[in-house]
Amino acid sequence: MQQEPIRQQGPAGQQWTTGQNASFPQISQEEMMRYFALPKSPKAAIILLVSGALCSIVGLSPSTTVLLIIGIILVVISVILFANLQTRSKLTDQEYDRWLEAQASALVRRSLDKLGLDSNEVARQPWIVRGFTLPGMRDAAKYRSDEVRWKIGKDGVPRYSVNVYTIFCKEDHHLAVYKGDINALNPTAHNENTSEYFYQDIVGVTTDDEQDNLAIKDKQYQYRIQRFTLRVSSGDTVGVSVSATPMDNRQNIPSFNIPNSGIDQTISQLRMLLREKKQR
Repeated sequence: MQQEPIRQQGPAGQQWTTGQNASFPQISQEEMMRYFALPKSPKAAIILLVSGALCSIVGLSPSTTVLLIIGIILVVISVILFANLQTRSKLTDQEYDRWLEAQASALVRRSLDKLGLDSNEVARQPWIVRGFTLPGMRDAAKYRSDEVRWKIGKDGVPRYSVNVYTIFCKEDHHLAVYKGDINALNPTAHNENTSEYFYQDIVGVTTDDEQDNLAIKDKQYQYRIQRFTLRVSSGDTVGVSVSATPMDNRQNIPSFNIPNSGIDQTISQLRMLLREKKQR
């Protein structure tokens, strides 16, 4: 018998369909790399163009033909560099969003399998918090440096090459937790872990601010990182970064967040659950 897909309510309110019928937009790895490619500086091309133009002007004299040839070569090289700067990804922000949603749908199914839960036996739909990883963050060490990228879309919304999902499943006597990532620049690699916590052992669910140095355009800047954290009496924590704000707002650097991360709904539901369980 063909397995029926599960429809989960994602953080953004969209319906996530998982299972055999889940749809995956096809995006090549080369296209994804172009989408998250670092902006290229036109400085070298400008220098070559100016140098080539000057050599060409001087080389117009019959006695300096060599300079004219050199100038023409420099101009041609600069044109090639400028053309390379204009090579942009054909992938739109909306296409990337659809790809990520499809990957997240599959991640929900994967989380149930990893937690050893039958989707038909899960009493309520999982609660999901989506976070991200940026260069310089504590979790960035899990990835190659060229895999951790970000870009500001044409709609002004940040997008991330590494998105981290924490999925909570309510069971009768314990909370099952899965944490896994979607790495757009290395989609076959997965950093993931699972945990189970008895309700009486959970100390609380909070958001905490930390300070960290993030690498923005090859420079280090101090940021305030907001993290969602579930704390356990043993000292264990489950956390994910959900926003990053510059410590000095006078600097011309971006803030990072996920408008529909699912954090508020998840914290509210988890706190209600813990109060209910601990009152018994």
